[in-house]
Amino acid sequence: MPDSTQPKRKQSLNQFRDGKRPTYNNGDRVAERPINRLAVTTDRKLLDKFGKQRFGTVVGHRYKVNKRGSREPFLIIKWDHLEQPCEHAQQRICHVDKLEELRTGAFHAIG
Repeated sequence: MPDSTQPKRKQSLNQFRDGKRPTYNNGDRVAERPINRLAVTTDRKLLDKFGKQRFGTVVGHRYKVNKRGSREPFLIIKWDHLEQPCEHAQQRICHVDKLEELRTGAFHAIG
């Protein structure tokens, strides 16, 4: 039988068409990337509000199509302080091991 008559298998969320290995695997500990923020204040409550860092575990992967038709990778993350998982763009996330290195780089970028 020709291949064109074979029914196509439906692809699950964790399978990737291009065959690349995902940057983050299920079960990896991740954190949000540090953001360059400049807060000029002596109020400790304001500094604590903007200094929150989230940590979580990757529970799944997903691709979304943007308006140009390109597929962008998204991660489904179960944050430690939340009960339900959330979806985040992969470029906003980093491994917990790399967090201190990125935080230092963000601090030096501010000046």
